[in-house]
Order: sequence, then C-alpha cells, then structure tokens
Amino acid sequence: MKKNILFIVSFFVLSFGYSQTKSSIDNYPFASLDVNIMVMPFGMENPINIGTMSKSGEINFDFPNELKNLSQDDKESESSKLWYSLFSQCDNGSEMVAEKDNIFSFDTGALSLWTSDNRYVGVIFTVSNENLMPWVEDPAYMEPILESYFELIYVAKPFQYKGNCTSTTMLDSGDIKTIYNFNLNLKTGFNFIEYKIESIYKTDPNVMASFPNKVTITNVEGIPDCKWIGKYF
Repeated sequence: MKKNILFIVSFFVLSFGYSQTKSSIDNYPFASLDVNIMVMPFGMENPINIGTMSKSGEINFDFPNELKNLSQDDKESESSKLWYSLFSQCDNGSEMVAEKDNIFSFDTGALSLWTSDNRYVGVIFTVSNENLMPWVEDPAYMEPILESYFELIYVAKPFQYKGNCTSTTMLDSGDIKTIYNFNLNLKTGFNFIEYKIESIYKTDPNVMASFPNKVTITNVEGIPDCKWIGKYF
C-alpha cells in the first residue's frame, strides 16, 4: 500500500513538473529556423541564452548555472542591485533593501527570439490573458484590466520579502497612490515574477489612460502557467 501511494505521489510530482515545461506560442511562424531565447539586460553585445524554441513553437527553457562575460562595471552598477530589480517602482525603493542585502540582481527585460545565424526576429510576452496585451505594450495610452503579467529576474542569492510599498502618481485632482504588495521567496538564479493587477484607478480617457492602483507581486514556482504571445519583426 505504501509503495502504491509513493508511486502515485511521485507520478503526480513528475507529471506536474513536466506540464510546467510545456509552454508554447500559438501559430509559431519560424518552424524552418533554429531559434534561441535570449535576454539582453547588459546590451546586445552581452546576450544571455536561456533556452530554445522547438519547430512547433514549444518553449524549452534552459537557464545557465553561471553568467559569463559580465564586466565588473555590469556587476557593480546601480541597476544591478536588488532594490532596482524589485522595488524601483516604489517611492522609497532604494531604501527598501539594506545595503548588505543589495545583492547582484537584474530584470532580464524582454524574452527575445534570435536565430542561429544571429537575426533578431521577435519577442515573447507573458500574460494571464491576451486582452492585457494592449496595456502591456502601451501603458501610457491603453487601458489595463484585472489580470497578470510576468517578468523574469535573476538574483545571485536566495531572497525573501513580505511587505508593501507605494508609488505616487501626480494628477491635477491630487496625488494617487498605487500599492504594491510583495510576497517573494526567490531562489538563486532565474525566477519568474507575477504582477497581478488587483484594482484600477479610472481616469478621464481624454486626458490619460487608467492605471493599476493595487498590484500583488509573487514569485512563480517554476514556469508560469500563462499565455505566451509572440510578436515578430
């Protein structure tokens, strides 16, 4: 009986892990090409390969265990500190991490599609609902909805944080506070972060677009179960 239970539990864990890796882009157009997934937080001259695309549009992540070819300036810049990667949107972001905890970290930026012959052919967006895409691409003019978007970050050491901060938007009618609630338990290396829009401040669309005024931020265990949307050049 115990062996049967162990087998069932093991099968569930393996199946769950397997299903998480099977993320894909619908109507993927580059079946005839060998395409890598790259991020370029330190410029196009220092790309980081984080995986490959299958011919059918399946995303196969393969995060590197170590980062090579990074200069000391890259590692020591203010934008490579933990506070900047996680809390730069906060009014007091630079004060939210003690200096001893300001480990090397970066937001990877866009997930880019590069062919094996070094052509930049597209980017991948990660959202819970495709209807959020207009706002993700153009938040200054498009309206958000109550859904999530995802970002990929790197941290050099494990980091945990639970708390909140505010970001102030100044309007003619007065200052509006956006509240960011964090519940993070990050492992060393690459982590997907979910930004879930919980509330939206409605504006006069003739003046400016509405914007989120409450966002919950959590880490994702493994690969997000979300919509992977390709935009191509």
